[in-house]
Amino acid sequence: MVRITSLLSNRKVFNFTYQTPQETLLGTPETLPTTEPATPQIGYTVASGDLPTVSASLYSRKWIGMVIGAGKAVTAATVSWRMKKNGVSVNTGTLAVTANTFYTIQAWFYDVAVGDLLELALWSNVSDSNWDYKAYQIHITRIFFYNKVLRMTLETTSTIPTLTLGTPTSVPSTWYVFVIHKDYELTPSATDRFYRTASASPQKTFRILYPHETFGTAYTRYGDLTQNDVTTATHATSRPRYSRNVEPAQVTLRYVVPKEI
Repeated sequence: MVRITSLLSNRKVFNFTYQTPQETLLGTPETLPTTEPATPQIGYTVASGDLPTVSASLYSRKWIGMVIGAGKAVTAATVSWRMKKNGVSVNTGTLAVTANTFYTIQAWFYDVAVGDLLELALWSNVSDSNWDYKAYQIHITRIFFYNKVLRMTLETTSTIPTLTLGTPTSVPSTWYVFVIHKDYELTPSATDRFYRTASASPQKTFRILYPHETFGTAYTRYGDLTQNDVTTATHATSRPRYSRNVEPAQVTLRYVVPKEI
């Protein structure tokens, strides 16, 4: 008679490194047009060097492109925006900005690939609004370490991006990395998760964890729960005023190896 038992693999370590955001602050602000520009002011082509690096091969993952545009409304304005991926509109909207106030449009492009062109167009209903700041970074989501049952420890996390040009301030809210299990019925929404954490201190260990068939083992709030959407902010002095993701920085795990005895 053959019986099946389970053993654990050797310890595996996954270290994640996130690239420094690309930022530009114009010396002189550019006036926004009063109609949508034919060519967006802000555009980035995803390059392989922009992607986060992982010290061990993943079974699969998806990339998120973050693109920011920011500026100022001199008189009260409605600033309009459009997100384009490879020349095709994926979302558009407006933001009301009071007089003498900075605005930030932070666009989150879901499931991008090397070679994709990510663009953000800005315009205003008045002739004295401007823009002078842009930024770009790639995030990771829907991480499948292995397509196997895991015993996983989330050792450390990174909160990204950290921006330095202009008068940057991150939005004071709580961000999470979401850990998901195959048996969890995900809607999804910002509260649907098997587990979520804003930090890995103390370390978080999951003893029996099978990847969710859609979301993998870990996924991200901005850019995944908010696919092809924006987060926006206005402020008297902060530009950019931006949201951040919590991402895995180091994960250790062992996967289950069935064995006949």
